[in-house]
Amino acid sequence: MKFKIAIQTPKGTHDLVKRDADAFLGLINEFSKHSILWGFEYIRTPTIEYEQVFTASLGAVSDVVEKEMFYIKRKGEKANYVLRPEGTAAIVRAYFQNGMHSWTQPVQLFYIAPMFRYEKPQAGRYREHYQWGLEILNTEDPIYDAKIILTFDRFLKKFKLSDYVVRINSLGCSSDRERYKKALKKYYRKYLKNLCVDCKRRYEVNPLRLLDCKVESDQKYKQNAPSILDYLCNDCEKHFNSVLEYLESLEINYELDSNLVRGFDYYSKTVFEVYFTEMPVAIISGGRYDNLGKLLGSRNLPGVGGALGVERFLEILKLHAIDVSFSKSRPKIFIAYVTDKAKSYALSVYDMLLRNNFFVLENFNKTNLSSQLEIANKLGIKYCIIIGHQELGTKSVILKNMQDGSQETIPLNLLIEELKSRKI
Repeated sequence: MKFKIAIQTPKGTHDLVKRDADAFLGLINEFSKHSILWGFEYIRTPTIEYEQVFTASLGAVSDVVEKEMFYIKRKGEKANYVLRPEGTAAIVRAYFQNGMHSWTQPVQLFYIAPMFRYEKPQAGRYREHYQWGLEILNTEDPIYDAKIILTFDRFLKKFKLSDYVVRINSLGCSSDRERYKKALKKYYRKYLKNLCVDCKRRYEVNPLRLLDCKVESDQKYKQNAPSILDYLCNDCEKHFNSVLEYLESLEINYELDSNLVRGFDYYSKTVFEVYFTEMPVAIISGGRYDNLGKLLGSRNLPGVGGALGVERFLEILKLHAIDVSFSKSRPKIFIAYVTDKAKSYALSVYDMLLRNNFFVLENFNKTNLSSQLEIANKLGIKYCIIIGHQELGTKSVILKNMQDGSQETIPLNLLIEELKSRKI
């Protein structure tokens, strides 16, 4: 017996069509314009990378490395390839490989790219999801921590959004974190038997991740946990205070969150996440990664960056009824033909209008003029250009006003001037 298998998208992936696809395209356009305006240069890295790019940078016991990476294996290949789970490590790899140290420093880059994580699909997060990322490489100056946050904040404000907050913390340097981990383990020791299974493991291998637990029963233990801000050295405390001063001078709404740790080992000093009141997950997240260069390129490369989850942000825009459609300007002209002999002429007129930057629609698949005009009416198009056998012979067109029914014959060589005079 043969069984028919439904052909559909894999779990955790989805198609974008019609309005959703148009909104996605419009958002990509907005990301690009905003990034370039703020001094970032576009970069594209491969969707596949060597496994070591992420195992070396994210931490061997991070959730992504342990259970969320998609592996690509080919028979006979010695190296393991993975689908990119995040963008920053690949950008740092690209910095070294492409000799960006010879560029004007710091190097400021942006990307818009799909990421892949094998995790349980959730609100706005798919196994294949897109991120808009900003990275500033080769600087320790805290003003660039503030610039990353500022660039995202001003992007949100372009859409008149205000019901969000930047949660911010500092993880200090490696020495600060080692002191803090000891204090954190001492605090949690008395609650160890009550923690979830994952947190019992985190206690041993990565105690900072105890603060990132989402299990409801473990939340009460975080309330009285020691704050890492009390364990910062003088340099890290000065750096963090400078970031906060910049944010205050820019009137950016932020909250200190000493439980904010982020999920990757490469983070140091500043970390942040942006939350909207109507969504329980971060829309934007990022931070500083001063040690990542040493992990990937054996050289010092301090940097800071962040990324916005595109699917989550699209949900926010829907909730606020904000239209970012790429094709906001509706077409005002529809071109129609009467006979097959006029079809080729109609195509050449259509081409001429497009070359003169008029937004024109057609349906050359329809052979009946009434059917074509019906489509134009449904689309709410104001003018219809009609071409028949007579217009073919006189090199003219009929311009019909679909709102009042009036029409007139216009020589083809005067059509562009006529349309412009009507401000179509």
